[in-house]
Amino acid sequence: MAKVIFTAWKTKSQLLEVRDEFYPPPTYAGPDLRSHGCAVVEAWKLRGNVPHHVEATALLTDAILHDDAQRNSIFSIRATYSAAFCRFVTGLVDTKIHGVRRTMFQRATDLGLPASFVELRHEATHREPPSLVVLRKAAQRSLEWLWDNYWAGVGDDSGAPALTHDDGASVRAALCDALQPLSGRSADSVPKRRKRDQAVSVAMRLVSVCNVSGNAARLLSSVLLERGFLVPSGRELGDSMNDTFKEWNPVLQRVAESHPAFLRHLIEDLVNDLAFKNTTDISADAPSEALYLWIAHILTSPAWEFHRQSCPQSYVLRACDESPHHWTKLLGDQLRKHASKPKSVLDARPAGKNRITKPKHVRNDSQYAPSQLSDKLLEHGWGFLEKWDSRPLGVVSRTGKGNNYAYLVTDEPTKQSVIIDPANPPEVAPELKSQISSGKINLTAIVNTHHHWDHAGGNGDILKQFKGLQVIGGKDCTSVTKTPAHGEEFKIGDRISVKALHTPCHTQDSICYYMQDGDQRVVFTGDTLFIGGCGRFFEGNAKEMHKALNETLASLPDDTKVYPGHEYTKANVKFCIAVSQTEPIKKLQAFADQNKQTQGKFTIGDEKLHNVFMRVNDPEIQKVTGKTDPVDVMAALREMKNSM
Repeated sequence: MAKVIFTAWKTKSQLLEVRDEFYPPPTYAGPDLRSHGCAVVEAWKLRGNVPHHVEATALLTDAILHDDAQRNSIFSIRATYSAAFCRFVTGLVDTKIHGVRRTMFQRATDLGLPASFVELRHEATHREPPSLVVLRKAAQRSLEWLWDNYWAGVGDDSGAPALTHDDGASVRAALCDALQPLSGRSADSVPKRRKRDQAVSVAMRLVSVCNVSGNAARLLSSVLLERGFLVPSGRELGDSMNDTFKEWNPVLQRVAESHPAFLRHLIEDLVNDLAFKNTTDISADAPSEALYLWIAHILTSPAWEFHRQSCPQSYVLRACDESPHHWTKLLGDQLRKHASKPKSVLDARPAGKNRITKPKHVRNDSQYAPSQLSDKLLEHGWGFLEKWDSRPLGVVSRTGKGNNYAYLVTDEPTKQSVIIDPANPPEVAPELKSQISSGKINLTAIVNTHHHWDHAGGNGDILKQFKGLQVIGGKDCTSVTKTPAHGEEFKIGDRISVKALHTPCHTQDSICYYMQDGDQRVVFTGDTLFIGGCGRFFEGNAKEMHKALNETLASLPDDTKVYPGHEYTKANVKFCIAVSQTEPIKKLQAFADQNKQTQGKFTIGDEKLHNVFMRVNDPEIQKVTGKTDPVDVMAALREMKNSM
């Protein structure tokens, strides 16, 4: 029997009209109808069956309209914001309402609701109302979340770009339609508040297109540059870009928050246009200067500090070195100068304890002198170990500056080999050629743990030098030809069996590779698991990392040796010892102090003892974080580590 659903509105067009009153289309220039939308929802409440998302939108909007210090007291404004925000969050995550025995944080994770919303709700409910600055920001973010998770899917109308086919032309048209309100407008012709509302509206519509199409994030970067959105028309050499940054930062950052891959594509396209642009006198080229300023702004300014963590800076530097001209030299110098600045860090401490600021240790790479390779390779920003270090199972590893590991895995009887994460071809290729020419290996494939440029960025150059290689990795890896399913197995030669383990979080295409040769077992973990640590949650959340570490990888045999993507052990153990002073952690600290490399020296069993991210069920770790749910403990540990 068909299910009948009674709604508070008579026709869907009425719901769409209210949506446009709360979220006016960018081209709308009429009166502010938000108060009318609130009144309509209030009337609908009398009929019943008003979805929580609709009611919450009205309450939050009404709180914003109530934000007038000339007519209302500050206390009244804060109370109104707090009540609206708390009702919005509670209606989504309260376990009594939904009848599921889960914490509010777990419910929030399931819904994709920021955990900070739950924390702010607790503060507003049980303590003093938060400050107006915090409440205003929370209300705005809540309305954006409601758009993405409810209103954008209500139905198609003129306010949202139509996307009938997921082909390049249709996606480009939808993106251009969404961007149209920001094209060619005069900075003086739009009131400040209206300008901000337009930026938010455009950003939400771009996110909606990206939600529908898997290619939209990449195409958006191309559209922004091809159509000249990011460079003011008529801009002359030396003109300030500050107004342009202020206009576009909220739009680009909002898209990057929802689709992190977008920022990676944007940086790559910006630097490609800058580095390889064919201009006679590029130093006098105003558009090239604008590209330089955009890249420097995103990669060095405080406004982008949170978002740029997954940006491919190594690729930017390499492009600057390979195509040296006026602007790339300036950019390279600025990025290296920015990277060398000493930063202050906070010791990890339990909540409520004093935090002590210490200068961050800056590593001196002079001890890693090149041996057989040319000094010219240092121009690419890499340092080298004196020799390749052979390991069991035919594993050979090499580090470069930035502590990247590349691994060569060889099946000894057949000499079939794969190279894992060859991020820097000038470093890796000479050794591969040497081993191939001497008959030691038969290179068959590149294997990538994830798409970041310090892992998959060298694929293109390696493929040019070594023809016919397969590229095995996540769907976003450069030139990938095969993405193995979770649990899928394949062979290297006759003896080495490989199982792909999907571990999304650091990136959504992260894959760990578990390999066996007889009784030897190893796992290549990329940036998911480090010795004594784990990767940042660039494209995922604590729930995903908990599953990756404490379910997927923890299920491997305890004697499985761990080969991570970077040598971060000294920094990781510094954090671990601040959280817990157990004997295994002290032993790891002593080993790291005495050894430059730790890859392949520790096992999954060891990680369960000295890696605090794999001890989320340990009462000691729970006490330090003040959390008991494993996912909440994981989230708290990551935040503590990020602050160091």
